[in-house]
Amino acid sequence: MVQGLKRFNLFRGLSLTWIFIPFQWDYLVSHGYNAKSIFLLNSIFTLVAVLCEVPTGVLADKMGKKKALVLGGLMMSAGCGFFLLGGAFESFAYFAAANVFSALSMTLISGCDSAYLYDLMASQKVLDRYPRTEGWSTGFKLVGNVLGGVVGFYVARASIEWTFGLTAVVTLASSAVAAFLPEAPSTSTANLKVHVVESFRIVRSSKVIVSVLFYSLFLFPLLRVGIFLDPPHAAMHGIKAEYLGLAFALKDLMSAASSFSAGRMIGRLGSGLILVILPVLSSIAFIVQGVTHGPWCAALYLVPCLALGLFSPVIRIMVNQAVDDSSKRATVLSVEGMFRRTGYAIFSPFIGWMLDLHTLSIVFILMAVLGLAAAGISATISMLGNGIAREAKENARKSAFEAERAPVTLRLVPSEAALADAEGGDERAPAKIARLT
Repeated sequence: MVQGLKRFNLFRGLSLTWIFIPFQWDYLVSHGYNAKSIFLLNSIFTLVAVLCEVPTGVLADKMGKKKALVLGGLMMSAGCGFFLLGGAFESFAYFAAANVFSALSMTLISGCDSAYLYDLMASQKVLDRYPRTEGWSTGFKLVGNVLGGVVGFYVARASIEWTFGLTAVVTLASSAVAAFLPEAPSTSTANLKVHVVESFRIVRSSKVIVSVLFYSLFLFPLLRVGIFLDPPHAAMHGIKAEYLGLAFALKDLMSAASSFSAGRMIGRLGSGLILVILPVLSSIAFIVQGVTHGPWCAALYLVPCLALGLFSPVIRIMVNQAVDDSSKRATVLSVEGMFRRTGYAIFSPFIGWMLDLHTLSIVFILMAVLGLAAAGISATISMLGNGIAREAKENARKSAFEAERAPVTLRLVPSEAALADAEGGDERAPAKIARLT
């Protein structure tokens, strides 16, 4: 058993459990916001996430990943406070501030948590179990979202505002859990300029990382856009807003199920084939939603949810195994995060504009085109760069081999007998104090 893993999984289950998400659309609509203005606020969130993704990754490497996780939970609690202030004072500025703090929370935690887990397992020489553990740990994060969705269903029936307050409490609790996580090694001691330059050198020198960056740029918007497409789709079919909490819980449950199987599927299919399959399946689901009608079509969004559950652990496993220097791991992962959020920043306002001008059917078909583009990119990369798959496999073997060669960690721990001898003046006491732990 990996020391500290249970606490880390608890942190993941709490830190990104944003209970208000299924109800954010209706909360903003109740305060006079239309689809265009809601997507504008979401663009603020995404823009801040893009601009701050790498700086927060650098911050995590410099001050320590554990401290970054603590700070990330606190930022989300502050963001929830601004959401409530925005509703109380009917202020766009407060809503914008809420999105800024939420984005900072996301960038501090997302990527840094995977980097922390990899370093934690490397320090205990169990990297051979990392792919499976990353998948399972991501699954626990999604299970937290499932529970949040169920709780949100009952809370929202009383008051949507309460979902923001409850999210603030949960994320504050995640910071408390993070404070008691064991320390992971590999804090960067290089000056800021050298750290950033060397981190980007790692990115440029790896075919795996470069291919993952452009893949995320196209696929991530496709998988995440359902957060804002589901509410109008439900309203079109007469589904009450409070039931969206249960719908989101079901989606996260499907994502969690696929995350739990990520390590096993990588072993059977290979990460390259998985990256081709995910957008193809999602595109098929969106095409069917676009050309058919009826509330049963909402069930088809479970297909992108299955894809999303595999997307993050597969991407993070590939990037982590491609990074040799753990003191720059969070920064490199943050570059991938910057690319995925850049894609969302580009397409999010466009989707909001399309919703105001066209039907949901048109928007769903647009999403299918985006997914097929991602599939084409991943397939082209696979065909043109045969070395990518080999590099990914070699990275996996190398990380496991290096873990086996890692030196045994010694701690100097005074035993009770040695301390007694030392207090009694025994000259041999220093030789007794050191023991292997």
